Amino acid sequence: MTQPTEIERLIEMMAKLPGLGPRSARRAVLHLVARREGQLAPLARQMQQVADTARACVRCGNIGTAELCPICADGRRANGQICVVETVADLWAMERAGVFRGRYHVLGGTLSALDAVGPEELRI
Repeated sequence: MTQPTEIERLIEMMAKLPGLGPRSARRAVLHLVARREGQLAPLARQMQQVADTARACVRCGNIGTAELCPICADGRRANGQICVVETVADLWAMERAGVFRGRYHVLGGTLSALDAVGPEELRI
């Protein structure tokens, strides 16, 4: 068996993403390769930029590019209200809904004895 090509490795990596299996990853990669300059190259540059700059907010655990995320840096937010969420995806869903104008705290998961996730593994 020969070693996987660069394209096959990319397909394997994409297939590990949520919602993508091997077939849909292959379709996505073939689509991107066919549109190299217009989509693949800009996507690769943006992914590298995010890899270089993304970090967790030191206050709430949201993802941003500065020490404080835009939500924590916003002085107009209600400081007396905290919404505790499981993941950053939950925080972003709350923000899209526009139903909460306070601050957040991202736990980073849930307690799970079966998965050996205790309070030490969460942001409590």
